[in-house]
Amino acid sequence: MRWDLIGLGAAAAVILGAIVLQQPNPDLLRFDVEGSRAYGYGFTDGRSQDVVKKLMRQHPDVETLVFVSMPGTQDLTSNYHLARSIRRAGLKTELRADSRIASGAVDLFLAGSTRTVACGAMVGVHAWGTGGFDAQDAWWDNHRNASRDFLTDMGVDPDFYDFRTDAAGSEAIHWLTPAEINRWRVASTPIRCDQSK
Repeated sequence: MRWDLIGLGAAAAVILGAIVLQQPNPDLLRFDVEGSRAYGYGFTDGRSQDVVKKLMRQHPDVETLVFVSMPGTQDLTSNYHLARSIRRAGLKTELRADSRIASGAVDLFLAGSTRTVACGAMVGVHAWGTGGFDAQDAWWDNHRNASRDFLTDMGVDPDFYDFRTDAAGSEAIHWLTPAEINRWRVASTPIRCDQSK
């Protein structure tokens, strides 16, 4: 009898945990659609993989993803899956002057078939980190090859991965200058911004 109660308690805990994990999170990636443009907000995780498929199914007229406020990802593998779905759908990506993206959201942006960056947009990069260790501290960087392959597939110099890793630790952020945005071809067409402001 006692073991039955323990087993029931464990099963209830697993079910409760699954329910909590499936709860909607207002900070999770979402798109607000206006005509042919979808405005993106939030971070990605394992629940985000099919966001683009669902978006295109419900709004087939969408041509451009405008990233407004997207801080990054909690699941690098799912983030790459999502980025590749953006590329397969042939969607353009755009940053407005008030856009702010960082970390894994930069990879999503790079997946655009064409990428437009307005002066004033903030694009933040840094090294990955886990368990108190940064990529720079790792004996073997298990993300390096996959990340470089992804960048190559997106038509971006794979050395951008090493630049990001060196630019800032996982708990910091490096905001790209207009010159760096142009150097790494973050935008499809070079941007010309007044850097004195």
